[in-house]
Order: sequence, then C-alpha cells, then structure tokens
Amino acid sequence: MRVFLTGATGLVGGALAGALLNAGHRVTALVRGAGRDVLDMDSRDRIGEMTTLQGDVAQPGFGMAEPPADIDLLIHCAATVDFAASDAVHEAINVGGTAHAIALARAWGCPLLHVSTAYVCGRADGVIGEEPADPQSEFTNGYEASKARAEALVEAARCDGLVAGIARPAIIVGRRSDGVIARIDGFHHLFRLFGSPLLGDVPAARDAAFAIVPICHVTAGLMAMAQGMAAFDGARVHLAGSAPFAMADMLRIVAAYPGTVPARMIAPQAYDPAALDRRTAMVHRRIGPQFFDYFLRSPCFAGDSLERIAGIGAPAIDDAAFRRMIDHCIKVGFLDWR
Repeated sequence: MRVFLTGATGLVGGALAGALLNAGHRVTALVRGAGRDVLDMDSRDRIGEMTTLQGDVAQPGFGMAEPPADIDLLIHCAATVDFAASDAVHEAINVGGTAHAIALARAWGCPLLHVSTAYVCGRADGVIGEEPADPQSEFTNGYEASKARAEALVEAARCDGLVAGIARPAIIVGRRSDGVIARIDGFHHLFRLFGSPLLGDVPAARDAAFAIVPICHVTAGLMAMAQGMAAFDGARVHLAGSAPFAMADMLRIVAAYPGTVPARMIAPQAYDPAALDRRTAMVHRRIGPQFFDYFLRSPCFAGDSLERIAGIGAPAIDDAAFRRMIDHCIKVGFLDWR
C-alpha cells in the first residue's frame, strides 16, 4: 500500500511511520525542515526506505512543489499540540491542515485516516462514547476546540462521499511493556511536576483521573485502521486504556521515589492562590491554565469500534506499568529521581 503520512516528525506519526515500513508499505512523509528525526527508535535504521517531501500542512496542497501520484491512503497526523498556541495557529494548522488533507484525499481518490484526540469531548466527564464531536461544546483550550472543528470537516466530507475514519488517541505515554517512548513530551512533564516541591497544593477532584494510553496501543490501533479502511469508514475510534488512571495513585507512586516531594490534592473550594509563596504561585500561573482543569474530572473513553472490527481490546494500565514509564524517564535523564 502506498501511504502518504503527515506529522511523521511527531510522536504518533514517527511511531506509525516505522510500523508502516515494518509491515511492508511504501511511505511518503511530509516533513518540515531537515526531516531527519521521523521514526520510532526501533525503526530509525529504515529511514532510507521512506520518501520525504518538504511541505506545510497549513498551505493548500500542503505547499508541495510536486505532489506525489498514486496514493492509496492519506494518514493525517500533523497538528500543533501546544495548548498555549494562539487561536490563529490552531486554526491554520489543525483546522486548515485538515481541510487541505481532505482536498488532497479527494484529488488522489483515496481514503483519509484522520488522527484527532479523545478530548474533542471538551469538559465532558464520566463515560464518553464514540459519538460525533460537537464544536459548540465547552473546551478546556484552543487545541481541543480546533480538533473538534477539524473532525466536523472530516464528518462533512464523508457525508459527501469521502471514505474516512477518525482515530482519537487519549493522553499518550510510554509502552506498557517497558515504558519506552521515542519522545518525552506532553503528559510526561506532569511526572516531573508531581514530584516537585514547587507544585505544592493543587485543586483537584477527589476522583480525578487521566485517560492515558500506551503508544504501542495507539500504533496498533492506527495500523488496524490503515490496513482496513473499508471497515473503519465512518468510524470514530477511541484509542485509550481500559480505565482512567487515578491522579491520587500517580502521586502515591511518585512519592515512593527518592528525592520527590509530591504535590497534594486539595478540594477546589479550598484552593487560595493568594496564599501561595512567590515561587509556587509563579509555577501555578504558568501551568494552571494548561493543566488544572484536567485535575477536576475523570473521563472514561468508551467504545468498542477497535475491538469489534479489529479484535484489539483496550489495555489495562496498572501501578507496575506506570512505574515502568517513570523508570524510563529516569533512565534517559528526564527525571533525576534515584
């Protein structure tokens, strides 16, 4: 299969590029800049087997000088995941990029596999199914809102005849078996904060939990969709663990590592920013708008599309798996808890 892949320099796209090559598919990857760091660490020795093209998803036709022909599947992973980015940036990359991906898929006459996020649900809590995203929902940040608008474009295109499926990864963490991840980013920064004395008391619901998912499950789910798009046409597929992982359990595990001073969960009504010392207040002002809202709920992303169609069940993440993720961060020097 001839696959055109955007976002190959990102976490999900890099892992998927390696998996596609390992499965014998021909991959053409859209990259910006040098485009060298594109594959999962287990597959980087195969970079020479992949064709790379310079471009920009924010431009019509992805800004490619010479678009390829004879593409069998377009997988759109590219996005900005910066919560603090401006609305204009989110609109140009996440929404505009998806519109351009749809146009190219139509021109090539191929299906589109769009990689979104489970958090198109916005501030919804509890059990969340694989229903269409509502761009009018209340969102935590511009990233979530832009991904919901992007999904709406894909849904409209599918109603107009485009074969398309939507994958919705939850919060991506390291492999379940050993905690390894090619790029430590995003949620892994919370590991460091959770063990830092600078975080102190944080407002959190008693049952707060995070919908985390190992990168290996995300890659397996995307591969199943990519190789079976006819079956996944019109599907919105949650890629998440079988249950959210409690924030209290994360803090308990962090506390067992030497040199940590874990944050404390306090009731939101008891939180008083004015009572914080200067350094802690500065940290809270910086990270609060990005993360504190996620400390107040426990979404559980339900849905059986992946298991029903491809026989791949959601993985369970226990304390041991979470420790392996932390241990990997220590091993590579991201954390100094020894």
